[in-house]
Amino acid sequence: MLQPDRERSAQDVSNAALPPELRARFEQLERVLGGLETPDGESVAIAEDASPGSLSVVAYPLLPGGAQAEHMVAYRPHEPFPSASTIKVYVLQALLEKVAAGDADLNDELAVAAEDMVSGSGVLKTLMPGRSYPLRDLANLMIVVSDNTATNVLMDFVGLDVINASIQAHGWTDTHSGGKLMLGPTVGAAKRVPSATTTADLSDCFARLWRGELLPPVLTEEAQAIYRKQQYGELGRSIDYDTYLASVGEAPWRIASKSGSITGVRNDAGVFEPLAAAPAGATPFVVAIMTKGCVDGRFHAENLGAKVVGWAAAAVFERLS
Repeated sequence: MLQPDRERSAQDVSNAALPPELRARFEQLERVLGGLETPDGESVAIAEDASPGSLSVVAYPLLPGGAQAEHMVAYRPHEPFPSASTIKVYVLQALLEKVAAGDADLNDELAVAAEDMVSGSGVLKTLMPGRSYPLRDLANLMIVVSDNTATNVLMDFVGLDVINASIQAHGWTDTHSGGKLMLGPTVGAAKRVPSATTTADLSDCFARLWRGELLPPVLTEEAQAIYRKQQYGELGRSIDYDTYLASVGEAPWRIASKSGSITGVRNDAGVFEPLAAAPAGATPFVVAIMTKGCVDGRFHAENLGAKVVGWAAAAVFERLS
């Protein structure tokens, strides 16, 4: 059963009316994702079987009493997308719930063996195996540099069933973790269901975390601090966001988020927090953006899907900031 705040949030997302200019912009960005149009609006030569990519966006200010439909941006909010590394948001939540229950302490250490080391993002794969790290450090590595090895070690520690049970208990019913990352198929084993989530679920998770509804205060602050150190965000790339100035409090806004990327997919979700230099009366707002079907398969800073996330975030920022 959904908790009351989650029920209200889900209803607000469903009832949100998308302004026509934002709908037109998001539809254009889907054509850009699929290679049907250039970013400046010019049509391009395409193959007969070409099709638009898909974009999903949910954003709203963190107003007292929960999200309100009249302030919300919602485009394909309940459509499941490949989660990529945004699934790590739910791993962190389940880990901190284990700590809150007294079944673990963030100073407890876990060993990282050679067989735990996997490819993809992160730094543990480059270090000597056999060392132990506190849960707090592994959690930071999982979110801040999206370390896949740290994620797998934490998933083993928490348990996949526990992670998915936590997801369902909070009402994030369109989200599912398929298990550890960067593993090849096992001979004779059933094919794994890929991890997936929605912008509705991601935005609700961040909103409730920032409102202090998911964890005790000390662990709420711990989680928020981890997201504020994220190094691979896409939400600020088209608004001249300076991560250094934000980290020392000299920017108008700070973005706390978790991104994710696999071939053809770029995602990012989190919270824009106003700092001292923000306009008077500015309030924090949550943003979740997901993409799939991008024609640019490169793992590169200028990946087209990453740019689309930034352009979509800029459109939302202009409306909500």
